[in-house]
Amino acid sequence: MNDLPLELRPLRVDDLPELMAIERAVFPLPWPVSAYRSEIERNPHGVYYGMDLLGDAIDAAGAAQSRRLVGYAGFWVLGDEAHLMTIAVAPNWQGHGLGEWLLLALMDEMEAQGARITTLEVRISNAKARALYEHLGFQEEGRRHRYYSDNGEDALIMSTSDLGSPAMQALRKEHQRQVCQRLRAWLCPGTAPP
Repeated sequence: MNDLPLELRPLRVDDLPELMAIERAVFPLPWPVSAYRSEIERNPHGVYYGMDLLGDAIDAAGAAQSRRLVGYAGFWVLGDEAHLMTIAVAPNWQGHGLGEWLLLALMDEMEAQGARITTLEVRISNAKARALYEHLGFQEEGRRHRYYSDNGEDALIMSTSDLGSPAMQALRKEHQRQVCQRLRAWLCPGTAPP
């Protein structure tokens, strides 16, 4: 997944202004900046990554930049389980496969951190996210009633089978191939597939 102008890297405190702009645009109940600061600086179980789009660009202030944060995600490692805490792609970058790329890269990192399975909660009404999770091998395991405090909506609990199993490895590898092909056509037009 390294032949694309994308980089997964640990989040830093100086990413918080860009991260919070995405957070507020994506989530109806955004986390406060203090929660992210605590997760990045103090949580021994927390692992948070930014997804940078690499390449020359001009930011909103007219300054040249060689990378920009277009998404982020984080998880907690608890024993052999990785719990996805958050994942987001900036609204103007959605719909092209970046969320799938980010989640697949994150699942590789979860496995590298010793996780055997991945779990998460998702709003029942978030059909787009649920479809992505199902596409990548997550299955519904239960429900948390009235989980979301903004509207009392239930959350579905979803989890994967063993990340290291041959079936999950093959599923992830095939989806990585497909999403990289799609993103290459969008981000690097005119390049031949590897």
